[in-house]
Amino acid sequence: MGLNCNCQGTVQCGAIIIGGSSGAYTVKKNIYTITHVYPASGTYLIQMFDPNRNQGVQNIPNSDQQPFYLESLLVIRNVSGANTSPKFGFDPIDRACLGKCFYHDPGAYDPDGDSLSFVISTSRGAGGATVPGYSFPETSGTYGINPVTGLLSWCSPMFNAEYNVAFIVYEWRKNTSGAYEIIGFVLRDMQVVVAPCPNNDPPTVIVPADTCVEAGTFITKKIYVNDPDNEVVKLSGSGGAFSSALPKASIAPTSAIANYTATFNWQTTCDHIRQQPYQTKFKVADSYSIAQVYFATYNIRVVPPTVKNVTAVPMGSSIKITWSLSTCPSTVNPLASYKIYRRDSCGTVPFTPCQVGPPQSAGFNYIGSVGPAVAQFIDNNGGNGLVVGRSYSYLVVANYSDSTQSFASAQVCTKLIRNIPVIIKADVLSTSATTGSIAVAWERPVTNVNNLDTNVFTGPYQFILKYRPGTTGTFSNLYTSSSPYFLGLNTNYTHTNINTVDGRADYMVEFISGTVSIGSSPLATSVFLKTSPADRKIQLNWAAETPWINYEYKIWKKNPGASNFVLIDSTTQNQYLDKNNIVNKYNYCYKVTSEGEYSDPGIFKPIINNSQESCATAVDSTAPCAPTLSIEADCPSGFVKVSWNNVTALACGDDVIEYILYYKETVDGTYQAIDTTKSLSYTYDGLESISGCYAIRAIDSTYNISALSPDFCVENCPEFELPNIVTSNNDGVNDFYKAIRVRYIKEIDLKIFDRWGNLVYTTKDPYFQWNTISQFSKEPVSEGTFFYICDVFEPRLKGIVKRNLKGWMQVVR
Repeated sequence: MGLNCNCQGTVQCGAIIIGGSSGAYTVKKNIYTITHVYPASGTYLIQMFDPNRNQGVQNIPNSDQQPFYLESLLVIRNVSGANTSPKFGFDPIDRACLGKCFYHDPGAYDPDGDSLSFVISTSRGAGGATVPGYSFPETSGTYGINPVTGLLSWCSPMFNAEYNVAFIVYEWRKNTSGAYEIIGFVLRDMQVVVAPCPNNDPPTVIVPADTCVEAGTFITKKIYVNDPDNEVVKLSGSGGAFSSALPKASIAPTSAIANYTATFNWQTTCDHIRQQPYQTKFKVADSYSIAQVYFATYNIRVVPPTVKNVTAVPMGSSIKITWSLSTCPSTVNPLASYKIYRRDSCGTVPFTPCQVGPPQSAGFNYIGSVGPAVAQFIDNNGGNGLVVGRSYSYLVVANYSDSTQSFASAQVCTKLIRNIPVIIKADVLSTSATTGSIAVAWERPVTNVNNLDTNVFTGPYQFILKYRPGTTGTFSNLYTSSSPYFLGLNTNYTHTNINTVDGRADYMVEFISGTVSIGSSPLATSVFLKTSPADRKIQLNWAAETPWINYEYKIWKKNPGASNFVLIDSTTQNQYLDKNNIVNKYNYCYKVTSEGEYSDPGIFKPIINNSQESCATAVDSTAPCAPTLSIEADCPSGFVKVSWNNVTALACGDDVIEYILYYKETVDGTYQAIDTTKSLSYTYDGLESISGCYAIRAIDSTYNISALSPDFCVENCPEFELPNIVTSNNDGVNDFYKAIRVRYIKEIDLKIFDRWGNLVYTTKDPYFQWNTISQFSKEPVSEGTFFYICDVFEPRLKGIVKRNLKGWMQVVR
């Protein structure tokens, strides 16, 4: 018996029963329908029990006594839309040939377009637990399921018998964070009947390569059906395009003598747009009583149509992008927005088949989106204005409710009109806090009817160079060039007597025609360099805000005592670490030369500018790495040797000059420095207690101190043992009662009692000697048995630990 449930608001469970003998089998399919209204969003487990499992199932002992169980998990969330459990195109019953590989594809698909994965499971019984004694089918090779396609493989069945196999189909959907999570699953339990088969080979089917198409495309493909035995072969399809929204795919002919060619047709529409591909399954089966089968999968992704008729028109310091609204509405997966992407250059856009959205690694950045009924977007660079002299290219992408994106539109490229000046130089000539200088230069606007029409904007003309120190504050007029003629205007200026040490200089140039201000150039700054010294290295960082793109930086260095800068390296980054022959306590000077260009080929290039000079004295402010301790200890002799590795052999501590050794008596104690040494070890001998923890620090030549090393602790081995007899007869042998062994004992609390319970002796000294005279009566005690209790206080790593002894001893005279 096999059974499967597809659970939505209405639960339908189909049962397929096989019975009979001598190869004659009867199949019965039952449909159970239950309608249930879920009260709210949540996670629901739907369970189904049936006592009527088949008798004689090979891999289930006493199978007719074991109930049949199925379950389906359904996650309903208000924010993620409707959720339908996975469905199956092929029934949960199949027949396998003895000794031949068996394949079964359930034809699973998800009506909502969610992603599916597959995993082998076990047949379940009472309470959803694995049926007692269940085992996976016997095999001469492998048994498992493809986690992506769901193709179950069993190579090969070894016994002529009936089997129950089970697997779970998980349903995945992206959450609001863009990560896939499980939103449901279905457990399928199916029956496979193994029997001897004629000596024939399975047919095959060749399907097209996986593809992606725009919605509205009519797909027609050839399906090639082959059979080595030239039998009548049946072709069927399931899931994917065969289970889509209308219109569904079709295939013909579905049966013929192989070899033959069938035609697959599917008219895609806007309602077919979705993020996941349509995993379309094909099954071919020959005409023997136990058919040999073969499966193949054809994945088809239906994406939104490309956005058409995209244009980009300059408007002052902004660019207006327009396009035609989509002609692909869908009630199943409606259009949500249009996304706009920009890059600051023009050029060929790389094409990658089936790549939706902006092409990867092409340099396009997302700049905004608009609603599905809006067909324009104003790009003003987030309110900062776009840059004259820079080329801009745009793409528009349609975005649907399930986050499916269309292919990128055709690229459009444009640039702002050149009716204002553009700065091409902000070059530091000299470095000083009071007498520094910077050369500034700019290019005139382009004079033609498409940019600056001098017949409309007549003279006199002015360029006003504006300046501010640093990154904040207001600009002040620095220099003005005036002329009745456009070509009479000056386009450069040397700014002198300024502070080029403490910050960058910001410039812009305003252009005036008559009494009308046409506009100002984009902001351009000098390159400002900062140097940060460290141990035998100096870190360089620099910044510049420019309307052109700096693509390379040259690093110049002046060594101590040298008179000239020398080029040492180049980089495309805004930072550089110099650790080449740097000596601590010496001063090194640097400057950086930037090289860049506007994307407009009509503007002078390359644009080269120098930073100010910046100097730094290398200094070791980095602590060395901590040493690692090891300890040799001999507890009975009180010997401890603490050793550590030579940190000077490591790059992180090559200038270490000495070490500080620390000690604490207990684990919870506080470390105290006990010695400073240049040695790599420290030795104690004859200690009264070896218990304690050690740690160490390294000190380098500039007195940077390392972190404390991981500690290393050793434990005492205390001993205290009492005898059970004393012969107090003044013969000089064993005349005193005392401990046999004493080691590492802080103190004791010993009490000795006679047999009537009278206290006769007490002491706290672990090295006591009792002469058998009562401390209280001052008379020798009588012969006989005495009893003692003794608390022994032992110094340990966790502190003083009390150990209790109880016993008896004999006094003999």
